[in-house]
Amino acid sequence: MAWVAAVDYRKGIGEAADGKPCRNFGKLEKLDNGIVLGAVADGALGVPQSHIGAKTAVRAAMAGLKSARRDVEAALADTAGDGANVLFDQIFEDVALSLRKAAFEQVASLSRLACSLIVFCADARGLIAMQVGEGYLVYRQRGGGYDFVFDDTPAPADFITATDARAGMRVSRRRGAMQFLCVASGALQPLSIDQGDGAPIEPFFRSLDRYASVAIDDGEVHRGIREFLRSDRLSREIDTDLALALCRYREQSAVHAVAGYAK
Repeated sequence: MAWVAAVDYRKGIGEAADGKPCRNFGKLEKLDNGIVLGAVADGALGVPQSHIGAKTAVRAAMAGLKSARRDVEAALADTAGDGANVLFDQIFEDVALSLRKAAFEQVASLSRLACSLIVFCADARGLIAMQVGEGYLVYRQRGGGYDFVFDDTPAPADFITATDARAGMRVSRRRGAMQFLCVASGALQPLSIDQGDGAPIEPFFRSLDRYASVAIDDGEVHRGIREFLRSDRLSREIDTDLALALCRYREQSAVHAVAGYAK
């Protein structure tokens, strides 16, 4: 029983001419105790060094989670306390400090590193997560449907570099066996979120879920995400930078399959 997980990001066709790296960035890591950690950031469109902000925020968040491993374990096991809030308060401070250092090194204002950030920790017992700015985290528990970890109301703060970012940080906890997680940058919303009722579009997530459930390993999950993000269909419909992370908890051996949605 273990997680298969991967993340990828790609430069949008419509932004390829600017010569800058992809504004999106993400990292995942699986611990040996069955916990998966992840962070995905989306640099602000049109902001010169937002790609640096995205990489800085993700790397700082992941480093903070790994150094606070015991706190992560305690927060996931905590059913009634304030463990997740305490943990993510510290992660926010780690990220904010790293962004200030990066701004100093770049001889730039903090606003030039503007990016959103989603950070999560999950295991077989549940999930804890924080979010500042756009993007979304969708989950499915064993036997359940797809739902948002955070509601779809407008984010209280646009970017983690904003002056009101700490007050606008959202923290959430979900109890129960997690089987599927999907983190995506906001640009994917038109294809994955119903514009009428704001609910996750089930066929979109089900295809990704099924692919990850039978992928042989993390490498195959990564290849599927990469193929999907660069598919002709997606490129035609979304020409901006994208990021996508998938995590699937498997309880039995998987067999090879192809990501049908990406075809």
